[in-house]
Amino acid sequence: MPDCIAATATRAVGGGLESREKDLIVAAEEPVTSPDQHAPTPVKAARIAGTVVIVMLLLMLFGNHEGNVESIWLISIAGILAAIMIIDIVLRRNGLRD
Repeated sequence: MPDCIAATATRAVGGGLESREKDLIVAAEEPVTSPDQHAPTPVKAARIAGTVVIVMLLLMLFGNHEGNVESIWLISIAGILAAIMIIDIVLRRNGLRD
């Protein structure tokens, strides 16, 4: 590390140059990976979980609430989740998403 950068780092941290060097060592040990090296998303599990959440939200309509505000929120959230799932299915079918 050049002296001018070390002096700036020392002033910015308040004399903690040792902690800055430790951070650099830890960062150097971390492997660099690209997104395609990670495990794929379990699409089937995500679709099942989304369907279960939608069903649970719609089952909450049958309760002891008196106003319709709760019903509007439950139906809206379930509809948004359903739309997200449908868009995901269409994009995957057309090959526009992994």
